[in-house]
Amino acid sequence: MTFLFISTIVAHLLAIITLKNFKISQLFLILASTLQTILCGQILLSDAGWIFNAQNACLVVSWLSNIVILVARFKIALTRLLIHLIAIAVIAWIQALPFISPAKPYVWTLDLHILFSILAYSLLFVSSLISIDLGLQIKKMKKNVFISQGMNINSLLKNEEKLFKLIVLGWLFLSCALLTGIMFVHGFLADGLGHKVLFSLLAWIMFAILIVGRLTKGWRGKKAIKLNLFAMTLLMLGFLGSYVVIDYLL
Repeated sequence: MTFLFISTIVAHLLAIITLKNFKISQLFLILASTLQTILCGQILLSDAGWIFNAQNACLVVSWLSNIVILVARFKIALTRLLIHLIAIAVIAWIQALPFISPAKPYVWTLDLHILFSILAYSLLFVSSLISIDLGLQIKKMKKNVFISQGMNINSLLKNEEKLFKLIVLGWLFLSCALLTGIMFVHGFLADGLGHKVLFSLLAWIMFAILIVGRLTKGWRGKKAIKLNLFAMTLLMLGFLGSYVVIDYLL
């Protein structure tokens, strides 16, 4: 297991080192994602059921974020750098300070809720990283600062279009997560999870407002980026915050 941890971290580091060469970095990202897939399976799955806690939630979200970047073929250097650094930090955290949690039996209704939640969080998390990057690009463009040949108004618009597709898809999965939680998860609105539902619902509303604003009024730029980051902050407080509270404070 230690070798798998080290190999995954090294693959992410190599992807960072080769960032200026997109094709080579992409190959290392594929390798890192493959190793992280195996790592997720080893850590999260057992004969008794899921082993899910704050660390494992971060690991899965990091892994799925890699997949999203690969599938969407984002070439934004800062976003790609951040997903590698986050993956390295999470893997090192799990290796250095492992948190032992009891396994939860496999139940298809609960598994479905978890699947929708993780997919929603991963897609919207990537959208927040891209928002930060695009915000910096817009700011530098307004100051006429030359960054690279790959940075121009056309690439900016293409990335922005991909960004809103991620937001819409993430919002749809978030809708399914909330719906399946209410329908299938016992004590979803109680058992100390009220804050999680509240923050998630507020985030759902904020993302909905952003999507409607984009479709009806063409919201883009600073307004869209700020709203996206605010909504993601609420979602993070609800999703990750609940695991941190349960694992470390209760």
